Amino acid sequence: MTAQDQKWPWGLDRMYKVLTARKRGMDPLDDYFAWPLYEHPTLQRTGLGGAQNIETIEPANVKAILATKFDDWVIGERRHRALRPCQGHNIFTSDGAFWQHSRALLRPQFARELVNDLEATEKATRTLFEAFGPVDGEGWTELQDVKPMLLRFVLDTATSFLFGESVESQRALMTSKTGDHDDLDPGTGRLAGSNEFAEAFDESSYYMVTRIRLQQLYFLSNTKHFKKAIAIFKTLPNRIVNQRLQQQQQQQQQQHEEEGGTTSEPKQKRKFDLLSSLMQHTEDETELRDQTLGVLFASRDTTSSLILWTILLLGQHPSIYQKLRRLVMETFPPSDQEDESLLDFTSLKSCRYIQHVLNETLRLYQSVPLNSRVAARDTVLPLGGGPDGTKPIAIRKGQQVLWNIYAMHRRKDLWGDDALEYKPERWEDPKRSRFVGDGFAYTPFSAGPRICLGQQYALTEAGYLLVRFVQRYDRVELDPKSAAAAVKNGRVRKTIGLTLAPMEVRLRMHEAGL
Repeated sequence: MTAQDQKWPWGLDRMYKVLTARKRGMDPLDDYFAWPLYEHPTLQRTGLGGAQNIETIEPANVKAILATKFDDWVIGERRHRALRPCQGHNIFTSDGAFWQHSRALLRPQFARELVNDLEATEKATRTLFEAFGPVDGEGWTELQDVKPMLLRFVLDTATSFLFGESVESQRALMTSKTGDHDDLDPGTGRLAGSNEFAEAFDESSYYMVTRIRLQQLYFLSNTKHFKKAIAIFKTLPNRIVNQRLQQQQQQQQQQHEEEGGTTSEPKQKRKFDLLSSLMQHTEDETELRDQTLGVLFASRDTTSSLILWTILLLGQHPSIYQKLRRLVMETFPPSDQEDESLLDFTSLKSCRYIQHVLNETLRLYQSVPLNSRVAARDTVLPLGGGPDGTKPIAIRKGQQVLWNIYAMHRRKDLWGDDALEYKPERWEDPKRSRFVGDGFAYTPFSAGPRICLGQQYALTEAGYLLVRFVQRYDRVELDPKSAAAAVKNGRVRKTIGLTLAPMEVRLRMHEAGL
């Protein structure tokens, strides 16, 4: 196995290179994390504090970590401590028995029939189009960065799915200029109206990323600003959980008092939301808050990353956009554009080119480009040892192994010489399609027992918005001066937070029929 040399003690040179990469005209992900692995698919590098970490892009090693030797690996206490101030104790911050409990609790909530309820998505989609603004005399919207609006779109749909009521962050921002918040829910919209919730959400995400990057020095980020952001962010879920529990207790008391009496009128069935469903299994206020917070962070960032990259890539490739639009209009005819009932899980999955577009986006720009596990016991990975890296490699208990999904998805020996190109058509090849089902060379949603429960939720949300977007706009044009359009060496400027996202998505759209 190859070991990458360090020049400074405790891995400080690595931290310096990553933090100063952009100032030196480099991309941290491409120029530092990824490129050494193309030559040495498994190598050893010194982490912050001097830890000897293993990094790999071998699918066989990823399979061992995520599936065949799953019990040998844990998330690790370091990540637990980094995430818990924001997320609490939930499925994403736990191992062992509590993780198994959380998995069993949450898995039924992402059943196909529940993911298929897209009423809130349609509502948020119409608000998003309104937020894009009016078109000019030639049918074009204003040239603008749509990233903030797309982030709010996902935040609104996610909170609706979780709590049964959206924070209406998109609408709140639109009405904040006039100060008219009469159409917002007094329990959620007013808080979002001043952008407190959305801003605190972003601040909390930033600090979580900082804590993860600082590794064992995570405590250095425990600033007053960080603690204030968390306090504001948790205000909304705390209030909703408390109110919902009180309502449930009142209903139970009323039902108890009515027992033996006359039959009451049947109660109107409540639309599904994750919190109400979880309350059928536990009334622990802290657990309800923490589990919903974990899902909120995961769903907002994962889905928004997929949507942002897809729209940006389609803007970069007009011919692909036109092909997608033609196929969408054939599957969902123009006369039915306002009939959102035709769009559901099944119909979106049946439009294969939509799936190819999303798969290819996730291949090049997956939401989580880097992942890691810590060895729970002495174990072995199948590749990385010996002079040529083809022998097994021993991993000691407590050692961290990172796999670089971003680099693995760009290996030319796996994906061909055009691996760096955006080609949805590559998924028409049955060999490539198998990667989605049982291969470990393609893991945008992880794999094995800890595979993302919200995978179909994210794909359905993204597919729905994509269909409605291309129905409404027949052309998109990137700002030639923007970071998104200024591709250097095949690269787009990106941010690496909790998820991978483009720096901006600055474009204008042309409304169809104008």
